[in-house]
Amino acid sequence: MNTKIIGSGVLAALLVLSIVGYVGAFGGGGEGKLEYKVYSKEQIMSGAYKVYGNPKLGFWVAKVVLHNSGNGAIKNIKISYSIDNYAPEVERSYPILVPNGTIVDLYFPILSSEVTKLTASTPSNLRIRITYEVNGETKEESITKSLSILGVNDFVFSSLSPEESTGSFYDTFSNAPLLAAWVTPSDPVVREFADMGNKLAGGAGASLSDDEAIKSLSGMWALAVINGFSYKTEGEGYWTGKFAEHIMFPRDVIRDKSGTCIDLALWFSSLAMSQGLKAYIVLMPGHAFPLIQLPSGAIIPVEATAINSGVSFQEAIQAGINTWQKAMSGPYIVVNIAEEHSKGIVPPELPQLPADILSKWGITLQPTGGTQEGTTGGMTGGTGGGGTGETGGETGGNNGNQRWNTYLGQYFSFDYPADWDNPEDYGGYVYLLSPDGEFEFMVIYSQGASVQDMVYAFENSLAEAGATIKDRQETQASIAGQTVYTVLYTIDTGYGDYSAVARYFTANGMGFAVVYDFPVGRNEYNQLGEYIVSTFKLG
Repeated sequence: MNTKIIGSGVLAALLVLSIVGYVGAFGGGGEGKLEYKVYSKEQIMSGAYKVYGNPKLGFWVAKVVLHNSGNGAIKNIKISYSIDNYAPEVERSYPILVPNGTIVDLYFPILSSEVTKLTASTPSNLRIRITYEVNGETKEESITKSLSILGVNDFVFSSLSPEESTGSFYDTFSNAPLLAAWVTPSDPVVREFADMGNKLAGGAGASLSDDEAIKSLSGMWALAVINGFSYKTEGEGYWTGKFAEHIMFPRDVIRDKSGTCIDLALWFSSLAMSQGLKAYIVLMPGHAFPLIQLPSGAIIPVEATAINSGVSFQEAIQAGINTWQKAMSGPYIVVNIAEEHSKGIVPPELPQLPADILSKWGITLQPTGGTQEGTTGGMTGGTGGGGTGETGGETGGNNGNQRWNTYLGQYFSFDYPADWDNPEDYGGYVYLLSPDGEFEFMVIYSQGASVQDMVYAFENSLAEAGATIKDRQETQASIAGQTVYTVLYTIDTGYGDYSAVARYFTANGMGFAVVYDFPVGRNEYNQLGEYIVSTFKLG
């Protein structure tokens, strides 16, 4: 029999016995001592300002690490953040910090859209206040950090600190997904330009077939050639990733009729997406170019800088194939624009422009000798599709292929894989184990118990079961529609190190601990645990 299953059964029994004994017992003697560190970003990109308020994207602006080095509890901890002029004060709270415990709190500011009006780097202040109760006293710490809000066209290729970055190509361009915020298929200016290109192509419907898509793209390319669009080279330090670089929105490329390779890649991707096609941006050392996915799924690389020579769209594709082959021989990054948009990396609000702005900018639709490029769909579609099958990305989760059952208890419910054994209800403790014995999910509950009681009961029960907590980080996470006190553990079970995620909260007069654990490094089990948690409902 699996030794972990035997150990788990003992742990279950200990937990049930322990909860009653520990209710109300938390918060004994000893003196707490707070130590803290504050980390903050030096810059915020106003062009991508919406990403900072989305915790799922991970672009935090400040990180506060609190540690209790004393032998008594620290209670009622509150951490508040604000950014002068651009983000109002928000507050996070933690009920308790146990001896030798650590809280890691991340700040994801909801920034004002006013930042998009900035055209140059603007200094501001990040303000942090920490209040807490320790040894019968209420104390407060205040911290101010300098912060630069960049102009709306400024892009920082990497936000990694020197300590975090290895200097590799991927670390130097770690912010590559944020380029999606500069792809604007819904901008009326982009749509009007694309419509003019379609008119030049004879009214092509890009999403109908590969041939029609090629005709549409060819028309937009020909419109740019007619109007003298050109490629301008980047400065020598542009690709170092060390500085903020000026990146144009597609409307700016249309206005100026020129752009760097990144500018042109963003511009042409926006045109393609405005017509219902998918687009990707490829970054390679010293260069960027777009990939366009046709309705059949075939992908064509486009060397957008070839616009400088006034070549046909067919020639731009041939040059793109050569560029793509070079990219695959070294490090490269593919940014799936639609995928990043769906995650929340979306464009900022851009100023409304007059309806006749293209005419004012001198964009004209002149008769040409036709768009012979439109006949190249068969050749280029096959070539692109064969070389870039991997760029489509893996979309969706694995849960859609999994059948699920629902555990319905008196106080709560949750879903679990249908091919697993049913959860066991010990009264005050519901326990679920994976068939291989490597993943556990448990819900511990007790009438009248506080958050502190549940924490103390669980952690002391681990000790009684012979498990040792090697690392402990406190944070917040959501469950059943509320944000709750959460602890991330690394535990030595005697059978190897395990990671555990415990959510502690109270509801309807009852204390809860919702916990799952798995072997360290088994990230598929972490994803499974988070999915089960997402199905947890009270009542």
